[in-house]
Amino acid sequence: MAYTIDDVYQICTYAVGKNLQQGYLSPADFNLVINQAQKSYVAYLLGEFQQYQPGRPTARVEFGQNAVIRQRLTPIIYQTNLGVDGFGYSPYPADYLQTDAMWSLYGYNRIREVQQNFLYSTYNSVIDPIADWPLYTIEATGFRFFPTTLGSAKLSYVAQAPDMEWGYTLNVNGIPVYSAGASVQPVWDDATILEIIVRALRLVGVNLQYNDVSAYANQIQVQGQ
Repeated sequence: MAYTIDDVYQICTYAVGKNLQQGYLSPADFNLVINQAQKSYVAYLLGEFQQYQPGRPTARVEFGQNAVIRQRLTPIIYQTNLGVDGFGYSPYPADYLQTDAMWSLYGYNRIREVQQNFLYSTYNSVIDPIADWPLYTIEATGFRFFPTTLGSAKLSYVAQAPDMEWGYTLNVNGIPVYSAGASVQPVWDDATILEIIVRALRLVGVNLQYNDVSAYANQIQVQGQ
């Protein structure tokens, strides 16, 4: 089954009630921590800067490192067509986090990324002329393409995950009651959402392992049957 946002809220409130004395997780607090945890987990999969070490130019976990990490991120890997202006510039998509791949608009001819400090030599290469092998650099607000007359490109990128929300209405006693229509559901598979729940619970002082959270989820599922 795919966990709904209500399932996620029930798991979190169950864990808080079981592990914190007089513990309560309000809808507002839940919506805050679950989205902070989601951002934290995505950053972890992309490769946290804190994990880089001298002489070791990769993080312990990093996007592109293996198929499992890529599979976890698949729900937020999008494709879009970019319009490139006469100066070779194209802004990032509004939800852009990190480039996955860049191609020409028609077909899948790769457009190469180059760092600014290597731009001179790459731009002037006679072996791989930019007319045949376009390139781009990353700037503060978008991409810069060479040749500047490129006109368009196709981008595959990791996007910011949509914020989840446990939406509700109030019953006659003023108690929040789940409303699917007012909610935003998770985009993740079950294994990933449980990892995010682990991180969310840590933010409210409940330190559990993945297997503990999975067991709570199973208990709640059995109780609901």
